[in-house]
Amino acid sequence: MIYSLHNEAYSFASAGDKQVPWWSFTKTVIATLTLKCVEQGKIELDSKLKGKPYTYRQLLQHTSGLTDYAMLREYHQAVTNGQSPWPCDEMLAKVQVDDLLFNPGEGWRYSNIGYLFLKQQIEQCYDAPFAEVLDTLFKSVDISNSALIESSAEFDKLNVSNQSYDPRWCYHGVIAGSVHDAAEFLHLLMSGQLISKPMLNRMLTPYKLNFDVGQRPWKSPAVGLGVMLNCEPELKTSGHTGQGPQSCFAAYHFEQINPITITVFEQTHSQAVVEDKAVELAKAFTGR
Repeated sequence: MIYSLHNEAYSFASAGDKQVPWWSFTKTVIATLTLKCVEQGKIELDSKLKGKPYTYRQLLQHTSGLTDYAMLREYHQAVTNGQSPWPCDEMLAKVQVDDLLFNPGEGWRYSNIGYLFLKQQIEQCYDAPFAEVLDTLFKSVDISNSALIESSAEFDKLNVSNQSYDPRWCYHGVIAGSVHDAAEFLHLLMSGQLISKPMLNRMLTPYKLNFDVGQRPWKSPAVGLGVMLNCEPELKTSGHTGQGPQSCFAAYHFEQINPITITVFEQTHSQAVVEDKAVELAKAFTGR
């Protein structure tokens, strides 16, 4: 297990320089860049994508009605068989992307496709490939050991799985970086240093999720804009968990007596494992 703890006065990392896949914590980075586009007047949060019935806010919040390729058995078989990722247009045709599961704003469904569309919008806003936009963002905050990975060769070099995987199967992209960089990024975000405090408040406005999360530690789950939230007063958190082949990644900011940002990576099939470890570390830090 690899982890990092960070607050204003304290920073600790266990094997913190090793690069690991951030999996769906990448969505929080995409959301940050999208909200920066809003602040810069490039897009409006509640405007609709051109020719589409859903807004940027709804994509960020998973309330757009979009389905997801992870629902396709054919997708999982292709990944398991080591096939090359389908071209984007082919994937969208396979999922019948225009057949929404519900009217935008009238339900909730986690969708990687929504974040693919946001990534594409970021590329349009900055007139540059997503990898370049990401690199510019990271350099601006002195994050130097994290980047987008775009090939199975790059993934295999991470040495986190005994099977090869092409990260292009994750259509919105996968960042690989150190747990220390992830903690630093989330800490900067939650302290209002990447987007303005008013925009951060919009990001953290909860959309309550009325379902049981099972053995995971969240008892009052919600989502914001690109972040997962837990709204319990005694365990108030914001961040994101992600999962890929044989590993999970969790990045959370804990609003407690001594606020702290914690990132955890583990070679496991259970998201609860990394989330429980993050909670355990946060509670231990409270006593410092």
